[in-house]
Amino acid sequence: MINRIIYCVNSVFEKKPYEHENLNGVRAISIIAVVVFHVWVTVKPLIQSDSQWLVFFLSSLSSGVDFFFLLSGFLIYGGLRREYERKGKINISNFFIKRSLRIYPAFYFALAVLYFFKFHQLSKFNPDSIHDPNAMAMFEEIRIGLSNVWVDALYLTDLMHVPVVYNGGWSLSIEEHFYMVLPFICIFFFFQISFSQRLIFYFFGFAIALFNRYYISFPEPNLDAVYMIYCRFDSILYGMFVYEFYHRFPWSSLEFRGRNLLLFFLLLLSGILIVWMHQIDSSSAFALIYRPTLVSIGFGILMYFSFFNQIIKSFFSLSLFRPFARLGYTAYLWHIIVIPLVAKKVSPLIFREPNMISVSVAFFWVLISTFLVSYVVYLVIELPFLQWKERLVHPEKIQ
Repeated sequence: MINRIIYCVNSVFEKKPYEHENLNGVRAISIIAVVVFHVWVTVKPLIQSDSQWLVFFLSSLSSGVDFFFLLSGFLIYGGLRREYERKGKINISNFFIKRSLRIYPAFYFALAVLYFFKFHQLSKFNPDSIHDPNAMAMFEEIRIGLSNVWVDALYLTDLMHVPVVYNGGWSLSIEEHFYMVLPFICIFFFFQISFSQRLIFYFFGFAIALFNRYYISFPEPNLDAVYMIYCRFDSILYGMFVYEFYHRFPWSSLEFRGRNLLLFFLLLLSGILIVWMHQIDSSSAFALIYRPTLVSIGFGILMYFSFFNQIIKSFFSLSLFRPFARLGYTAYLWHIIVIPLVAKKVSPLIFREPNMISVSVAFFWVLISTFLVSYVVYLVIELPFLQWKERLVHPEKIQ
């Protein structure tokens, strides 16, 4: 019994033989970026800073979601393709069992806790005692969101832009819809056509998502371009696209004249795109339309070479990323709940000293609190279902 407990407690730190450590780095950086971004959005109206580049950078860290989408496309499509190449078919029931045990228990537990947390907030609300219109609007949004909990529960937040209980659920809904349709697209279409035909499909998909964002957000920015699946599915497609090249054209096996020059050019392009997309106004029409495309290309190049370039691979494979990656999904669910709780403790400091040092303190405490809470929830709620999943279907290493 004691050994079992020790094994569970250590499970977030131990290296798994079927994992690629570099992808743990991708996942860890993604979740840390998202948590920092949501803290920054919360405190930004109060902060005075002359560092415009830092403000742009922090305001652009929603790019962590793009990195998540990229990783999901890479991993899920890669798993389906390997299974099809080995067996000539895809076990649909196993796929959905794995996805269900991975996603639903943690999500619905977090949704239930957040629902009762907001319900408790609303129960203490007395309209006659509050005269601030912003506070009134906030409580009205909470009230409407609670009545729309079915939108959260059915993963419809990427199709219905309405107040909901879990404000970060749009990205989970996009991924859930991706999981629901991809196996069937692969079986009946994608795995029946050639590589060159798949490339045409990819570029067609990229163009559709880009056109949708342009149509919705030009000339006036519209946040539907951020939250709706028909505007954001291309980041997942880019992840699938990266897997195609990782699988068919591994850099380590390519030998041609100018190889090192091409490597330099691609990494330079990746760096330029990533830096540029984090130094623009993230709320502008340009950012809403083009940033998902450009940041996916930049991150995609970086993720591809994280398998082959020793410097990049060593960085993303650092063992310190492992627990953050293992807790990434849980942390994504729970940081929305943790932020207002920590805000009660750090708000006096930020009001007293509205500078970047105070913000850094807020970042630190939210990150620490999020991952501590996530660790407990992971052990109690998520891990038993993950172990059940692994007993049902043995995972395979990416090849």
